[in-house]
Amino acid sequence: MENYIIITIRTLIGFFTFFILLRFMGKREVGQLSLFDLIIILSIADLMVLGIDGFDKDLLYSIIPMLIVALIQRIMAFLSLKIAKIRDLIDGKSSYIIINGKINVKEMKIQRYNMSDLYTQLRSLGIKSIQEVEIAILETSGNLSAFKLEKDIDASLPVIVSGEIDYIILESLGKNKDWLYKEIDEKNIALNDILGACIIDNKLAIVEKINYNDENNFEITGKVTGQDVYRTHVYIED
Repeated sequence: MENYIIITIRTLIGFFTFFILLRFMGKREVGQLSLFDLIIILSIADLMVLGIDGFDKDLLYSIIPMLIVALIQRIMAFLSLKIAKIRDLIDGKSSYIIINGKINVKEMKIQRYNMSDLYTQLRSLGIKSIQEVEIAILETSGNLSAFKLEKDIDASLPVIVSGEIDYIILESLGKNKDWLYKEIDEKNIALNDILGACIIDNKLAIVEKINYNDENNFEITGKVTGQDVYRTHVYIED
């Protein structure tokens, strides 16, 4: 019976200590946590569990490390506000995934971010296709921020993603495989070279790879993206 009382007391102390330390670390939504913040929280939680489970040790042996870890987070948060390099090191930088309607595949590779991820997050923002987007930014939290083109485009959900055809969406739009392959052949593009495609005004709008020459390279924050940038092609007849 005594052991049950001890573990109950330790659990309550550990829980409220954890809660107080999280408030001490500052308010932040879970989706906005950086990798550093997540490691801090997991470390404190692990130390709390060790304190609850360690009957043979004084509870202070886990509380003191919890306080130290929380203090480290507080100090690093303060330094991040003052020093940009530390802020970039801890929180990382936002990544431009789409710029002026062009997909920055080089940055997608760096962030381990694929076309399926992009389409999924665009749909969560109420955007059906890449053709509707002017700029998309992958935030440090992992969330995608997207800004639509000023001109609305009546686009369908993607029927091709990374060279794979979604026959369910294709059939729901009243199209079939023969129609799709005919459209692809007219554009003289191999299926494997298509990053994404949707249907706009009864025509196939394709996102394909293009090669930039030196004159057409463009810069973002001083970095030339060049050959690893893809351009959104919208094939709509006037």
